Amino acid sequence: MKKALLFISVAVLLCSCNDEKKATPASETTNVTAGTEAIAKDSLLITDSSWGVITEKTGFDELVKIFGTANVKDETICGPECIDSIRITKVFPDSPKEIIIHWKDNLYHKSIRLIESIHSASPYFTSYGIKGKTTLKELLAINGQKISFMGFGWDYGGYIQSYNKGKLTNSKIRYRLECAINENKSLFGDYELDTTMPDVEAELDNIFVNQLSLSFIIETP
Repeated sequence: MKKALLFISVAVLLCSCNDEKKATPASETTNVTAGTEAIAKDSLLITDSSWGVITEKTGFDELVKIFGTANVKDETICGPECIDSIRITKVFPDSPKEIIIHWKDNLYHKSIRLIESIHSASPYFTSYGIKGKTTLKELLAINGQKISFMGFGWDYGGYIQSYNKGKLTNSKIRYRLECAINENKSLFGDYELDTTMPDVEAELDNIFVNQLSLSFIIETP
């Protein structure tokens, strides 16, 4: 009888241990990790309606809540050609992750007009994989049509003017290009260039994206 009771006790103990192991399945940790990775990727993804978790209606107070007081600050910067000054907000200032937010309402900071990253080493990317350091050759392959842009070396230099009915034509995401060389003077100046020009074709690997921006303003043709 005692042997029978001992056998039952051991069996119950073994079952109890097995149940404890089943209570925390291995896949639970995997799911948490996968979820964390997904969130991290999304926080860097730029779409036509959002920059990571930021949308057109994300106000200043919400930015502080998301990123922390130390990572969000207002600043006054010089506008194009320094004709006037602009009140902007920086998130992660003075780092590769820095983004600059231009407001529709400079006083209340409730609605965003434009978000931009001016660091070519920034980690943000689009669904096409376009990011800082993407070459004009790679951009051209994605677009599928010639790309027109302003010559380098002045305040509006490197801004893309047209995708000429290519894949990127209707996107709200904009890019500014930079040239890694300055020997080819034909690429510098206040005039429009495009990727069919021999001088541009010769430097497709030396021209790259150094700024990305997302505009919430409807632009009329």
